[in-house]
Amino acid sequence: MTEQVAIVTGASSGLGREIALLLADRDRQVVGVARRPFHEPPIASVAGDASRRETAERAIDVARQLGRITLLVNSAGAGVFGPVGSYDDAAIARVLESNLLATIVFCEALFPHFRADGGTIVNILSTAALIGKPNESVYCAAKWGARGYSESLRAEAKGTKARIMTVAPGGMDTPFWSERRADFMDPKDIAAIVVDAIERPVGLNEIVIARS
Repeated sequence: MTEQVAIVTGASSGLGREIALLLADRDRQVVGVARRPFHEPPIASVAGDASRRETAERAIDVARQLGRITLLVNSAGAGVFGPVGSYDDAAIARVLESNLLATIVFCEALFPHFRADGGTIVNILSTAALIGKPNESVYCAAKWGARGYSESLRAEAKGTKARIMTVAPGGMDTPFWSERRADFMDPKDIAAIVVDAIERPVGLNEIVIARS
């Protein structure tokens, strides 16, 4: 039987890491993508910028050596925060590339195959994709863009073998934030919810996770 393979971006830390580890624990081959090399057996590591097509192509090449790619989890992201007027060009580019362009690049590479042969795409958004927040204007713009792209992707997937899911978690206790807060959620708990949803046969398309 051909192994099922998942590609997870942002796999070196935070939610991406926890999803990748849980998928591997459930007997799925996993290729993790991150900006810098990382060693996390049994995950196969691909180092590179997820917003570059070359990185997506290398990740797909590695994944195809392991089996059939049936899952893509876009979890790469970066945050730069501050009031409007405080962002320089580098900060704007970093946020848009990490949170929006990386999602588009990997979906562009795999969606045509999933549409024909079957596969699931999970785009990790944020509650910042649902409501505007002060001091998060560029981050919200990127996440709203990723949400809009995902909605269009879902419309194109209708009637095909591709499944599109979005996940919008609230604040999590990860290296993404410089300061820890008591109300932040454990990324392991979020990963369990996401992986359980992936494995359910029902057509669950959108998950919003926030601490009550």
